Amino acid sequence: MIFIMCIISVWIFLGLNFKKKYRISDYKRKYFYSQLESISSYNSYKWQIIDLDKLYHKILLEAWYFWSFWEILKQEPSEIENINKIWELHKIRNSIVHDFTPTFENVLKEKSIDYENEIKKLLNKF
Repeated sequence: MIFIMCIISVWIFLGLNFKKKYRISDYKRKYFYSQLESISSYNSYKWQIIDLDKLYHKILLEAWYFWSFWEILKQEPSEIENINKIWELHKIRNSIVHDFTPTFENVLKEKSIDYENEIKKLLNKF
């Protein structure tokens, strides 16, 4: 009985310690904002979406989420307010990179702005 209580105590202790919220350093936060600003100045909305997707993934990696972007999104990180929106934006990025389907620039512009806003929300969470 004591052995079982010890195991449960250790399990609870480890569970609580690994659920601590990770904080991104101010230096990294400034770096990510400068990257965001740089990407926003691109002339091509396709490249903006591609690089914004990479930046979102880098932020999640910095926050100790591991694996590919797709695998991280499957984990549904608590820091992401609207996981469906991020899935949608990531799928748009995939269609740009893999399908080569033509997309209207005004749609890409709107999605690029959405992605920028989602990155700002994520950075504010950390």
